[in-house]
Amino acid sequence: MLTDKELEHRKKFIGGSECAAVLGLSRYATPLSVWAEKLGKLPQEDISKKLHIKMGNRLEEVVAELFTEETGKAVRRVNETFYHPKYPFLGANIDRRVVGEDAILECKTASGWMAKDWQGSEVPTEYILQCLHYLAVTGKKEAYIAVLIGGNQDFIWKKVERDEKLIADIVKKEVAFWNNFILTGEMPVQITKDDADTLYGLYPLEEEGKTIELDDKANILCESLQAMNQDIKVLAGNIDRTKNEIRALLKDNEVGQSPNWKVTWKAQVSKGLDTKRIKDEEPGLYEKYPTITTSRVLRIKSLIGKVVDAEVK
Repeated sequence: MLTDKELEHRKKFIGGSECAAVLGLSRYATPLSVWAEKLGKLPQEDISKKLHIKMGNRLEEVVAELFTEETGKAVRRVNETFYHPKYPFLGANIDRRVVGEDAILECKTASGWMAKDWQGSEVPTEYILQCLHYLAVTGKKEAYIAVLIGGNQDFIWKKVERDEKLIADIVKKEVAFWNNFILTGEMPVQITKDDADTLYGLYPLEEEGKTIELDDKANILCESLQAMNQDIKVLAGNIDRTKNEIRALLKDNEVGQSPNWKVTWKAQVSKGLDTKRIKDEEPGLYEKYPTITTSRVLRIKSLIGKVVDAEVK
């Protein structure tokens, strides 16, 4: 578990694990979520308490030992934070340095479900960017990345070569992110599909009765949303029609099979609570166990007559 001091320290620099998020290339975080955490607008999540993180930390030494056995390269643990010589807000906490080489080692673990991400020459984008960020900060020539998959399913190691052009581009974008958004406090311009929870965390409640004037960007976004909703309706209709055409082919048969596909149309029974009946017949019980949720619902209405059919919680 990270201490409050360690969590506060993480706000002072962009680390390797945040590089992909800052660049908008992470599956796990976004520029907005990094911005919110760095400025303390949302509490930093202490992921050290999560089981997969705990196991990853405990298996780090095992991964390092396996790397040495596979390659014959000795490694040493590094217990310090490095900072970019020109940009001290770019930091690096590397796992190991490789003895006798101008190189570092990054140790990873992955579930068996993630094995495909490591097939052939593949390395997850987040980890490539993490290694390049570390090379940018430390000035090292190359990085090795080793991963233990599924506990004992497979062990793979690969090399990430120093790419000066790519490193320069990464540093440029990280510096711009820090200067334009962290130092100024301005919200990042890149908002993604994964930012709903962050936005709700930032703005959980509205100021009742308060209205602001929106510019042409809002017009463009609302018109775009209206068009996409119409496209969804058309697509949903096409999907339902196609399903019905398949049902019509099956008739009263349970299974249908073509050279390429197997289709089933089976009865399925599901049970649920009849909340209306409980409310009518057992009002006391209904009131005793309420489910109350609070959310901000986004509704968009055209001022020229048409309503955008959209509600986003």
